[in-house]
Amino acid sequence: MMESKLFSYKVDGIVLEPINDSLKVSPVFDRKELVEKVKEILKEDNFTLDERSIEYKIEDGQLYLQGLAVKHPESKSIGFRINN
Repeated sequence: MMESKLFSYKVDGIVLEPINDSLKVSPVFDRKELVEKVKEILKEDNFTLDERSIEYKIEDGQLYLQGLAVKHPESKSIGFRINN
């Protein structure tokens, strides 16, 4: 069985600012850097980010990365013993 959990990562400092009455934009950010940060945080619990599941959400003008993380079962090594 593969364990999974959802995550929501608040991206500090990435907030929409008004340009005019019709448009709000965020500061420039590096998507790959954000994904790497989330990967590092999840790795502490032995979870891996499923990059296909990542969604960029705006809630109250604040950017969040949301998605799925999976825990891979620990690999079991199979050893062979040769008797000579």
